[in-house]
Amino acid sequence: MTLRFVRPYARPALPALPTPAELRANLIAGVVAGIIALPLSIALAVAVGVPPVAGLYTAVFAGAAAAIFGGSRYNITGPTAALVPLLSHVVLVHGPAALPMVGLMAGLILLAMGALRFGRLVRYMPGTVIVGFTAGIALSIAFGQLNAFLGVTGTNPALEHFHERTLDTLRHLSTVGLTTPLVGLVSLAILVAWPRLDGRLPAPLVAVVAVTAAAWALGIDTPTVASRYGDLPRAFPRPSLGFFDTGMLIDLLQPAVAVAILGGVESLLSAVVADGMAGRRIRHDPDRELRGQGIANLVSPLFGGIPATAAIARTAASIRAGATSRLAGVFHSVTVLALTLALGPLAGRIPMATLAAVLLITAWKIAEVPEVTRLVRRAPREDVIVLLSTVFITLFFDLTYAIGFGIFASTVLLLRRLVSVPAAAAMLPDASGRIAQVSDELAGLINARPDIDFFTAQGLLSFHSAASFEYQLQGDARRPLILRMKDVHHIDTTGLLTLEGIIEHRQRHGGRIILTAIQPEVRPLLERFGIIDLLGPENVFEHTKCAIASIDHPELPHPEHDAAGHALAQAG
Repeated sequence: MTLRFVRPYARPALPALPTPAELRANLIAGVVAGIIALPLSIALAVAVGVPPVAGLYTAVFAGAAAAIFGGSRYNITGPTAALVPLLSHVVLVHGPAALPMVGLMAGLILLAMGALRFGRLVRYMPGTVIVGFTAGIALSIAFGQLNAFLGVTGTNPALEHFHERTLDTLRHLSTVGLTTPLVGLVSLAILVAWPRLDGRLPAPLVAVVAVTAAAWALGIDTPTVASRYGDLPRAFPRPSLGFFDTGMLIDLLQPAVAVAILGGVESLLSAVVADGMAGRRIRHDPDRELRGQGIANLVSPLFGGIPATAAIARTAASIRAGATSRLAGVFHSVTVLALTLALGPLAGRIPMATLAAVLLITAWKIAEVPEVTRLVRRAPREDVIVLLSTVFITLFFDLTYAIGFGIFASTVLLLRRLVSVPAAAAMLPDASGRIAQVSDELAGLINARPDIDFFTAQGLLSFHSAASFEYQLQGDARRPLILRMKDVHHIDTTGLLTLEGIIEHRQRHGGRIILTAIQPEVRPLLERFGIIDLLGPENVFEHTKCAIASIDHPELPHPEHDAAGHALAQAG
C-alpha cells in the first residue's frame, strides 16, 4: 500500500451544471462501479452475517448520500471488507438487529468528528499501523470464508475469535465433499484469469454470472444465497426507525466508536488515493468527507442497510472508467438499485462458494502482500515489530485494540528517537576550522573567542528533550554562554521551565547567558513566560556576532604580576 498524503489546495465548491460529455463520462463510470459493487455488496453482507439485500441497500442509499454530501468528488461508498471483522463481531455478540443501531451511532460520531475538524488527523496515522491492521483484516476475512468455500458443515457459528473459528474448521474438514470445493475453485480460477483475458468486464461479475448459470443449468447441489437467506425482495424499501433501542446504546457504544474511526480512516485514505489518481488541483475536504460519511451512515440503517465507508477499489475503478465528479457516485447507487429490483430473485441462485471466492480475492488485494513483504524485509526493526504486532492483535483480539496499540507503540518509538537527538550542540570547529550551519565570518568570530561557550539549540524544545537540553548546557556557570535559537520553532511549558532554570543557575553564579536569533513564533512565548525580562534586553540579540561584540575580552594578566606569581611558586 503506497500512502501519499496530498495537501488540499481548495475546498470543493458547488459544481456547475455538467456538460453532456461530463454527464456521459460519469454515467459510464457510475455504471461500471455499480456492476462491480453488486456482487461485492452481496458477498460482504454474507460475510458479516446478514441477508444479502442489506449489503445492496447499503451501496444504494449510503453510496448516494456520501456522494452528494461528502468532501470527495470521487469516493464510492458502500459495504467494505475493512468493516467486516467489526460488524461480524457485533452480529455474533448482539445479533443482526444491532447493526442498524451501530450504523446510526457511528453516523452521529462521524458527524461530530467532522464538526471538530478531525479529518486532518488521518495524516498522522502511522503507515505501519494502516498496513498492519489492513493485513490483519484481510487474513480474518480469508479464513472466515473457508467454511463456505469448502462446504464445511457442523461448525459452531457462535465462535468469535480467529483461532477458535480456524480450529473449529480444521476439526470439521471431514465433512467436506467434492461439489462445493469444485464450484469454489472454478470461481477462483475465473477471478484470477479473467483480468488477464479481458479487463472490460469486472471479474467478480463474470465469475458470479458464469458459475451461477452453470450450477443452475447442470443442477449442481451446492449451498446458495436463497438456501441460506431466502429470495431477495424486489420492492423499494420503506424508511423505518423500528430498530431503535435505547437499551442497547451503552452496549453498542464501543463498536460504534470503532466503526466510526475505522470508517473515517478508510474513507479519507480512499479520498487521498482518488486525488492522486485523478491528478486535479482541487482536492478533497477531509472534514466534509467525515460529515458526508456520517450522513451516509445515518441514512443506511433507515433503509435496512449496514454501516458503510468509502471503498478504495470501487473508487479507483470509477476513476479509471472516467469519473470526474460526485455524479459517478450517484449513478453507481442508481445502477445497484436498478439491478437489485430487476435481478433480485436471480441473485438467490448464486452459490455461497462463489461469493467466498470473491471475498478471498478481495482479501488478497487489500492485504497488499508485496508491500507487507517489502516492509518486513527493509523497514526498521522497531517498525516491523509494530506492523506484525498490529496484525497479530487484529487477528486474535480486536481491531480497536490493534489500532490503539499501533498508534501508542509508534508514538513511543517516535519519542525514543526524538530523545536520542541532542537538543543542544556545542558550536565547535571541525579540522578545517569551519562550524556547521554558520557562515565563515561568524565561524571566525567564534574561533577567536575561546572564553565564551557557544551552543545552538535544535529541534523542539519540549518535554521529550528538556532533560537532554539541560545536560548539554552544563559547564562552568561563570563563563558567558551564547545560545543560538535559530533552529527552535516550538517550545512548550517544560522547555520554558528548563530554560528559566538554566538562566537562573547562570545568574546565581555570576555568569551571563545570551539568546540570539530567536524565531518570530517563539519570541512571544518567551516574553509571556517572563524569559526575556529575566534575561534583560541587553542579553537578547538578533545576530550572534552582535552578541559576541557585547562581551568584553578577558583581561590579560600583567607581566609583573605573572613574574611575582612565578617567584612565589618557586619559593613554595
